[in-house]
Amino acid sequence: MTLALAVPVFGPPAAGKTTLAASLGQTPGSAVFRLREHVPETILAATATSAERLGWIDDFTVVTALRSYVDATVQADEAHTVFFDNFPGNGAQVRLFLAALRQHAPDCMVSAVELTVDVTTLYRRAFQRRVCHRCERDPIHDPRLPAVPSADDAQRCARCGGILHPRRGDAPRLLRARLNRYRQTADGIREAFAAAGVVVTPFDSGASADQTADAVTALLVRSSQP
Repeated sequence: MTLALAVPVFGPPAAGKTTLAASLGQTPGSAVFRLREHVPETILAATATSAERLGWIDDFTVVTALRSYVDATVQADEAHTVFFDNFPGNGAQVRLFLAALRQHAPDCMVSAVELTVDVTTLYRRAFQRRVCHRCERDPIHDPRLPAVPSADDAQRCARCGGILHPRRGDAPRLLRARLNRYRQTADGIREAFAAAGVVVTPFDSGASADQTADAVTALLVRSSQP
């Protein structure tokens, strides 16, 4: 099963990137790459709570993790599509990303997706979003994956019954920092993809998660057709 399609998914915080990647990544032959799952814990811990460095990871660590992941995915030969959740995060990472694909999967097509959402919806989602420390064993105890609340108790996880908590990065100070960083880097991401001839397709993710997933799926089906 040759790696045929790479789908970078980027956008502002709370746009639904992780929800989209997780949903589409469940289809047979698909996988999801999250950078934080492939870098040392010490680096994650150093950037977790700093508004200035929040989530920033140096280029050497990025390219090492990325090349290792792409090479392992190609060698395993189990996925034809990989969704890159919230990656690349800037123009330099776009170039590292494309270089890694050229080296390890030269025939892989790239279809970039940018999720957009109005600011009111963004802040509402961030305020309401909860994570589960039981279900997501994050290496630095900073879960990121949105949890589904129980139908009987919105404060508990539908999967394990554990108590849900706000995500650390959704605290007002950190959320503002993450939003500002995205605004500063978004043009660079688009320009780097454009320079490489990769089309970036924007999607308004203000609708339901299912509607967004259906729209992106339709795009990918069209893109794969000769």
